[in-house]
Amino acid sequence: MIIVKPFKILNWQYLQKRRFLYNEPVYFPAIVFAMLLGTYLELYFTGMGMYSFPVRPFADVFKIHIVFNLAGLPVFTWFFLWAGIRMNKAGRGLLIVLFSMAGPVLEVLSESLGMFWHAGEWKHWYTFIGYFIFLLIVWNVFKWTNIQEDRGK
Repeated sequence: MIIVKPFKILNWQYLQKRRFLYNEPVYFPAIVFAMLLGTYLELYFTGMGMYSFPVRPFADVFKIHIVFNLAGLPVFTWFFLWAGIRMNKAGRGLLIVLFSMAGPVLEVLSESLGMFWHAGEWKHWYTFIGYFIFLLIVWNVFKWTNIQEDRGK
C-alpha cells in the first residue's frame, strides 16, 4: 500500500543532477606547460645567440619577447587544443603540420618588419621542426591531463 505519492515535478529534466563538467576538457595544465616550455626554449636560444628580438617590451629586463610568451603562446595553444579535440587523428596531424609551417612564415614576416633577428647558421626549417615537436609534446601533455578513468563512479 502506497501512502505517499512522489511529486511529478521531481522527474523534470532541469532538476536532475547534471554532470556536464566531468566531460569538459581541462586546458589550463597544457597551456601552462606550453608557456613554460616556450619560455625556457626561447631563453636557451637567445642565450646562445641563435636569435633575438630587437623590438620587444621591457627590453632592459628580459632578453625574450615576454608578451609573446605570456599572451600569444597561451592563445595559440588554446586554439590548437580546442581545434585538435574536434578532429580525428589525421586531421590533427594536418593541423600540427599547418601550424608548424606557419612558424617559419611568421618568422620571415617578423624579420622583414625588424622584430626578429636570427644568426647566419639558423635555418627556417629549424623553426618548422621545433614547432612540430613542441605541438606534439603539448598535445600529449593535454591528453595525459585529460584522462577520463572512472571519475563518475
